Amino acid sequence: MDNIELNDTAQLRRAVLIGMCTLLGGLSLLLALINLVISPKWTLIGYVELFYALFSFSLAWQAYKHRHKFWQVNLYLYVLTAIVIYAVTLSETINSIVCWALILPTVFYLLLGKKLANIPTVILLTATTSTIINKYGLVLSPLFVNFVFSYLLVWVISHIYESNRAASEQKLQKLALQDPLTASFNRLALTRYFEQLHSSQTFKHLGAEQHLLILDIDFFKQVNDEFGHEAGDLVLQECANIISRIAGNQRTFRIGGEEFCVVIENKLKDEALSIAESIRTQVAQHQFNITQQKEINITVSIGLTQYQSGMALSNVLRQADQRLYRAKNAGRDQVIFDSEPLVSSA
Repeated sequence: MDNIELNDTAQLRRAVLIGMCTLLGGLSLLLALINLVISPKWTLIGYVELFYALFSFSLAWQAYKHRHKFWQVNLYLYVLTAIVIYAVTLSETINSIVCWALILPTVFYLLLGKKLANIPTVILLTATTSTIINKYGLVLSPLFVNFVFSYLLVWVISHIYESNRAASEQKLQKLALQDPLTASFNRLALTRYFEQLHSSQTFKHLGAEQHLLILDIDFFKQVNDEFGHEAGDLVLQECANIISRIAGNQRTFRIGGEEFCVVIENKLKDEALSIAESIRTQVAQHQFNITQQKEINITVSIGLTQYQSGMALSNVLRQADQRLYRAKNAGRDQVIFDSEPLVSSA
């Protein structure tokens, strides 16, 4: 699910960022003191290092408090890249400086991901190789050959590692968030989805237009008892397909044996009721092919509720569940929003 994450990548990048900022902040502060106080030879570099030390400690603190922004990480890495390029350009003997350039591709991939890491990686490679050529000419010096091939090796390894790590995490995320039988998302996904939805700035202005429904298949146990669990699985799969087709796959969650939940975003009451009624009607009209010779019809009961500002997910689910049971007790095949059935079977 595109907009739901288990936050493993974010946790990894945050840990790397805190450690890196703390270490580089301490090193930059030490170098700044040397260049400004102990041996004031390169004053400009000293002030740059002092600024970078303060920037590093500030970003590390913000990351520790979960307050850092992605643009700050980008800015931090590009400033670091500029400092390394400047140091390589300024140094009379760049052999000892290029080691900093060799570690940065890995840092770029760890903190930016494979899509955004290529830009600073190319910039750093281009700037450093240009500086080496300017200082030593176009001849294939040992320094030039060793740096280029070492840099490319680090780049390739970093790209392969990050690609495989991201793919593995995506597979694990799918296993953790998706119901294997119906391909709908599960209760954990619903929790994550609710957290991200309600933390967004957009949602704060649309609270009155958010609804949630819980759907339960009527007499589902009888289907399993009479036709077997394979038939029950088929009913669940086809119900999930109908719900997803109407409400969207990204909004459909299987939260129990025969219970599904749908989050209805940015819809007014009448529109939410229309979606719930459409699900109920299309399920009732659908022919479920249990075997080649046997078709059955099923119905569903639905409880619909509206999100109120400040409500926890558990309270929203409880309210929808209470209305679902009213629909069950009132004869099933109904949608209940308030205290009375909105739609009932003929």
